[in-house]
This record gives sequence, structure tokens and C-alpha cells, in this order.
Amino acid sequence: MVTQSSGRHHAPLSQHEMGPRDGRAYATDSGSDAQERAMLRLTHEQMMVNQALVEKIFACERAESALRASEQQLHDLLAHQLATREDERKRISRELHDSLAQNLLALRIDIVMLHQHTTKRHYRLRDRIGAALDNVDITLRTVKGLLGELRPSCLELGLQATVDMELRKFTRASGIACELSGSPAVDALALGEEELLTIYRVLQECLNNVFRHSLASRVNVRLDGSTDRLTMRIVDNGIGFDPTTPRKPSSFGLLDLHERLTAHGGELVVKGAHTHGTEVVVNIPIGPRLRNEPGRPAIG
Repeated sequence: MVTQSSGRHHAPLSQHEMGPRDGRAYATDSGSDAQERAMLRLTHEQMMVNQALVEKIFACERAESALRASEQQLHDLLAHQLATREDERKRISRELHDSLAQNLLALRIDIVMLHQHTTKRHYRLRDRIGAALDNVDITLRTVKGLLGELRPSCLELGLQATVDMELRKFTRASGIACELSGSPAVDALALGEEELLTIYRVLQECLNNVFRHSLASRVNVRLDGSTDRLTMRIVDNGIGFDPTTPRKPSSFGLLDLHERLTAHGGELVVKGAHTHGTEVVVNIPIGPRLRNEPGRPAIG
């Protein structure tokens, strides 16, 4: 008798014959693969987006740097133009003084001598000579005014003297009362010719705006100085204006002042209110240098 072996050989089970536990494992493996592929795809897309953002940031930084460089070049160009304009004014002023003014003065002397040697019997000739002398005097005053506008001669007298003379001239021309005040420290400040000329031009433009637009009856100017900064305040009692109002396309007065002061590291602050007047504050750095410092020429 042949005994049947107890060991049995089982054929592999089909998918249908699998138990529910094996089916869940297979489905889980398939879901993990799909999820992993989706995460890889999202990661790749996110990397592409991040790379595009980085390139965009770099492009914006390059554009901002180019814009700053262009703005600085524009400021440098305007400063150069202002300096060139002042140099041209200085040259024209010197030529007017050395040629035209001197020739007019010599002509006046000749006319005066001719008038003195003309007898009273030639009254018509004396009248003609007197009229010619009057014309020469008018021309001399005109040339003197042009010289003062091109290159003020009072700059060599110092800051306070320059401001005081300009205020006196403005009062004579406009009838608007002006008052100058300041701290004693201003007299000890060492201001170069360029700084003095800048302050003078700013004051000149501000007074011109007061005369043309403010309807003011009084202007107060105050000068305050420290070891490293000069402050000039110009206050009027006029009708005022709104500084935030956009400027007119043909108005460059304040812009010109801003550029002048920017070239020296200074700033211009304009404060105004309707019917409450206008205040212009000018700050310009000058450095801790005293007028009587050894090795530096005196200016005042």
C-alpha cells in the first residue's frame, strides 16, 4: 500500500483568489507611486516657478540699479550745467566791468569836461551835452545792475553782509519790509565761494517768488549756524500756497533750488498754508571749519 504524502504543492493563487488583505496592499502600493509621481511633478513645477521668480527679482534689481545710476548721472549733469552757467556769468560780468563799464566811465568824464568848457552862449549845445550825460548815467546804472545780477560784488563781504544787502535792495525795489536776524555763530563759519553763491541764489529766487506771488507785506530771514550746518529760514506773511500742488510744466524755480542744494549735500523744505504765509527752510552742510583756522584765507 502506498501511503499518500501529507505535503501538498499549492499552485499560485490568482488575483481573484487573493484575500482581501493582499488586495489592499497592492492598491496601497499603486497609490503611493501615483502620489510620489504627483509630488515630483509639483516639485519640478515649483522649482521652475521659483527660478522664474529669482530671474525676475534679479531683473528688477538690475533695472533699479540702472535707474539709480541714471538718476545720479542726471543730478551730476544738472550740477555741471549750473556750475557752467555760473562760470559763464562770472566771465560775462568780468568782461562787462573791464570793457563796457570802463569805457562808459571814460566817456562820461569826456562829456563832463566838454560840458564844463562850453559857454553859456551855446545853450543848445549845452542842453545836448547835458542830455548825452544823462543817457550815459542811465546806461552806467543799467550796467551796474546787470553786473550785480550776473555776479554780486557783495559776496566778498561775507554771508550776513551779502544777505543784508540783498534784502535792502529787495525792499527798495518792492516796498516790502524785510528783517534779518541770526546767531553770532554764523560769522565764524568758513563758507566757500560756491556755498555763498548758492545761498545767495536761493535767497534771490525766494524773494522773487514773494514779490510775484505772495502779496506779502513783510519778510523775515534768519540765519543759524553750527559747526557742520547752516540753516536759513525765509518766512513771509502772504497768502501762502499748497506745497503738494503739482508744479506747472513751465515752472522750474523750486526744482532749480533743489538741484543747487543737492549739489552741495543740502536740502530745501517748503512749508505753506493758505492765508498763513510761506516758510522756506534751507539746510546746507559746511564742515567744521572756522574762518580763522590756520592755512585757510579769511572770507568775512
